[in-house]
Amino acid sequence: MRNRISATLVLIFCMACLSGNMYAQGDIMQFDPDKKDRIEVGINLGAAWAHGDLTNNDNGPKIGLGVGLHLRKAFDHIFSARVDLNYASYKSEIGASNETKTTWLGGDVMGVVSLNNFKIDKGEKKSNVYIGAGAGIDGFKAEPDATGNFDGRRVEDIESKLGVHGAFVAGIAFKVGKNMSFGVEHKLITPVGQRADYLDGVKFFASGGSSPANDVMHFTNVNLNFHLGKDDMVDPLYWVSPLTYIYKDVAEVKARPKLDLTDTDGDGVIDMLDQEKDSPSGAPVDTRGIALDSDGDGLADHEDKEPYSPPGYEIDREGVAQVPPPARMTEDDVIRIGQERGWDAAAKNASSIADWFLPIIHFDFDRYNIKDTEVGKLYQVATVMQKNPSIRVVAHGHTDKVASNRYNNVLSYNRAKAAIDYITMKYGIDRSRFVLNWGGEDSALIEASGRNLINRRVEFRVAGSETEMGRPEGPEAGRGSSFSGNRDAGY
Repeated sequence: MRNRISATLVLIFCMACLSGNMYAQGDIMQFDPDKKDRIEVGINLGAAWAHGDLTNNDNGPKIGLGVGLHLRKAFDHIFSARVDLNYASYKSEIGASNETKTTWLGGDVMGVVSLNNFKIDKGEKKSNVYIGAGAGIDGFKAEPDATGNFDGRRVEDIESKLGVHGAFVAGIAFKVGKNMSFGVEHKLITPVGQRADYLDGVKFFASGGSSPANDVMHFTNVNLNFHLGKDDMVDPLYWVSPLTYIYKDVAEVKARPKLDLTDTDGDGVIDMLDQEKDSPSGAPVDTRGIALDSDGDGLADHEDKEPYSPPGYEIDREGVAQVPPPARMTEDDVIRIGQERGWDAAAKNASSIADWFLPIIHFDFDRYNIKDTEVGKLYQVATVMQKNPSIRVVAHGHTDKVASNRYNNVLSYNRAKAAIDYITMKYGIDRSRFVLNWGGEDSALIEASGRNLINRRVEFRVAGSETEMGRPEGPEAGRGSSFSGNRDAGY
């Protein structure tokens, strides 16, 4: 039985080699390094048996059946990962008459190395020699024909729950068609721990404790592999040499046309790029070697008497634009055109005097006397009024939100009055040109309680329809300086 199986495996191996060589002689698909590679899905079928600590008195393990599926994905041209799912069923003969049947099911994950991809040769591989190692989980059951002591050993039903095992694989695969390969491999599986001694069905020696060797399950199989992926994807990278990248670049360089510097018409553009190889001598040309027509009138510049004719006019036979003489324009025409183009828009949109911005002055807390820092602002107000004697100015007083509302109304009045008095005394502006208004704490610029410099102010603006406001009711508020009168100001 063993000899028949061995001969069958050798025959399959020879057929795989022959198929691989036949495929290698055909048209090998070129590998594009810019594209993603496919994933390999394989079906495994072969012989399974357990090698353990059976003695010479035993008939030993019998060859059983093993099947499996695997999924393999390349990381690069050498390293890849593989996931296996395997089932095996085999028998072991213990002594002369007792036979144990073992069924095994497990899965594992392995790292795989392609050994013949360390050698850099042609772009696509004809074969793939690989080894791998990993770990997984499994469960198995051993059922003897009879239990008890046989030749000094204990045989009984063994059912192992899920446990960990180590896995090792070595094999060779050959390309047998587009997106397909065929291979032969041998896989070893050894459980971890005490359960590692149970694969052959022998659990204990009766004479001295546990059996001395760990059992190993063997799975020699052939596999048919399919390379799955989209049409624009390439074979898994372990079928391709890393040198392919260089081959591609060299091929692109070889495919480029040879540089020919011939310039038949002498226009400075070589014939390889020249779209007009018979341009007249001395004619200016563009980067394509075509004679220039700068104004686009249909005549090349070397034939055009006026190479830059104004657009929109008919041209004569020499390329000269037929521009009519300009019509005479009157002054009214100039004004009309200017108005149509908005030349007077600035004058129409000019702001009036009422829109002018005048300064704001500020006061110390609970004071209405003029601070030195504010004198320059009052000078600006006075200057505007002197240069525009027809305008009147509103002085509007305000306070922050400290003290009572009646107190703040009087204080804002005093501040507006102090500002008016200063300008009339200092610059001789007539008092009648001022309109005094007060707002107390009701017109704050900043909504904040307590002391606030920004709210303690007098605002100036060009007067419109405002009227003078008298002193509000309430006690005297704030502290300030006294002013001497000015005869010219009527004060």
